[in-house]
Amino acid sequence: MRSARGSPRRRDGPTDRDRDRGTVRAKPPPNTGDMSTAMNFSAKSFTPRPPDKGAFPLDHFGECSAFKEQFMECLRHSGYESAACRERAMAYLECRMDRQLMANEPLEKLGFKDLINEKSEEKPEKL
Repeated sequence: MRSARGSPRRRDGPTDRDRDRGTVRAKPPPNTGDMSTAMNFSAKSFTPRPPDKGAFPLDHFGECSAFKEQFMECLRHSGYESAACRERAMAYLECRMDRQLMANEPLEKLGFKDLINEKSEEKPEKL
């Protein structure tokens, strides 16, 4: 095919006629060379470590769902002010620890030291 100027029209790619003749050759794969070995990051292996406070499995049997619902209801009534519901949060965490749904931790370490001191002051000592 010739254009209006008389020069052959340039084709962008192979035509169907070229494919039928078998004159179209596949492109060679790109040269990856030694790049794949240079980008090998397996020399430094990643060693996973457990979470600091242990694993927190899901409560599949709903053993602590009553405590969770009480806590969530308290949050809704307090306008999602978590400080107003700390006692219920502590009860929920105690439930989870009692049923091995989380690692046993002293409640003082979980931020409930002031609530534990209040409970001990409320209980009269027996003589």
